[in-house]
Amino acid sequence: MDLHTLFLSLLLLQIAMGALDTVAHHEVMEKLANRRSAALELKLHSARGFVYGALFLVFAWLRPQGLWLAAVWLLVLIEVGITLWDFVVEDATRLLPNTERVLHTILAVNGGAMFAVYALATRGDWAAASALVPAAHGTPVQSAMSWALTAAAAGIAASAVRDGLAARANAAEPPPRPLLAQHPQQHVLVSGGTGFIGTALVEGLLAGGHRITVLSRDPRRAALRFGGRARCIADTAELRDDERIDVVVNLAGAPVVGPRWTPQRKRALLASRIGATDALRAWCDRASAKPALWLQASAVGLYGAHARSAPEQREFAPVPGDFPSALCAAWERAAAPVGERGVRLATMRLGLVLHRSGGLLPMLSLAAALGGAARLGDGRQWFAWVHLDDVLRFVEYAVEHAGVRGPYNLVAPGGCTQAEFTRELARSLHRPAWLAMPAAPLRLALGEMATMLLDGPVVAPQRLADQRFVFAHPVLASALRGAHAGLARDPRSDYVGVGHPGEGHGTVATH
Repeated sequence: MDLHTLFLSLLLLQIAMGALDTVAHHEVMEKLANRRSAALELKLHSARGFVYGALFLVFAWLRPQGLWLAAVWLLVLIEVGITLWDFVVEDATRLLPNTERVLHTILAVNGGAMFAVYALATRGDWAAASALVPAAHGTPVQSAMSWALTAAAAGIAASAVRDGLAARANAAEPPPRPLLAQHPQQHVLVSGGTGFIGTALVEGLLAGGHRITVLSRDPRRAALRFGGRARCIADTAELRDDERIDVVVNLAGAPVVGPRWTPQRKRALLASRIGATDALRAWCDRASAKPALWLQASAVGLYGAHARSAPEQREFAPVPGDFPSALCAAWERAAAPVGERGVRLATMRLGLVLHRSGGLLPMLSLAAALGGAARLGDGRQWFAWVHLDDVLRFVEYAVEHAGVRGPYNLVAPGGCTQAEFTRELARSLHRPAWLAMPAAPLRLALGEMATMLLDGPVVAPQRLADQRFVFAHPVLASALRGAHAGLARDPRSDYVGVGHPGEGHGTVATH
């Protein structure tokens, strides 16, 4: 193998590892495109992507000589400088997982070897007249490598454009709306505070001037995410028995969307919820000053995939053979005893939460933006949704109104079918919605988890309607505009609703 072919081989290996890093870490694990704090990192990724694209095309088809070779090495030095800057920004804004650090080390070693080989392969080209000479493709392998580099250049250019647009959107997103800004300072404990909903809640409460304790499996990552402004703990054993906590918001639980629901996966999903809830309840039992309010997360999956109506009963028997129903019922039962300890307990039975910063919407929006918006099955299954802003507004509502207790269907009044949701999502992105995905392949690929896409209970926010709660985004078109644009200031955002007559209006300290 000659030096030029060896260089191209190392370069293609570098590209493959870089693509793995981008997909696994930046997209799946960290979701950088949806994080306001990642704006600078995304700008660096975008700039580096365009440099990479130019270099890949040069390496694929040209042999620079003289001053042109110096220009190529200048681009290489620019790429190295951007990468070093990126390392500094990454360490300052997020805690990199070990797999990402290891992969970065391998990329650095391979990159050094790759450019050392390139320097040896081109050492005779410095003395030649300045020119861009077509690269020799003496073998089919070399030709195939050049076309692979061309495809990589196109892919990374598209990624660079996407990162640049995401960086601009993140930088333009307004700061978190202060939650409970007019309320006396509260000490709020949030379990699952680094998740999609938890992050928005913690940032809003911090902006409102409140004390926050975050219960997280990775307190170092949580502390970095919130800039050291929140106290972050890994275990309830770190809570003192005489510690005064006004509000507990229990959101902790592994995401249900992910690997197939094997028996082992089901046990892990159950343990992640029940374990955190049991630990918090045990602390509550021994605490000398009980929290005034416990907000418990749940989901509309409690009612079963085929429920035609979903009454907000305090106790609900799980639907036999329906795992989401059993999971939610067990989660609610684990929290129920706190209501017998003099703690006001309110349960949030959530629909699909919409916002660009997390959940399923970014993935659905990306598919729709690429023309892949699809009706799933017959499309007539119910799609219960709620905007993230309204979830945060409900937290404010629950804190401010002493009559808020028991279960609430936290879904928008403007529910729809899956087909209607898909059409509206595509319309909001100015894309067609003409694809249809039959149910059978989805059930085969996803197993039992396909029920989340192909079935859904018909749910209405009856108790919220009775209590005249005001939704900021009651209809889907408004919610999708708000979800794509971020938490735009709504003229009603300072109004969190009016309690039902006779329920009482008081502060969170009222038991």
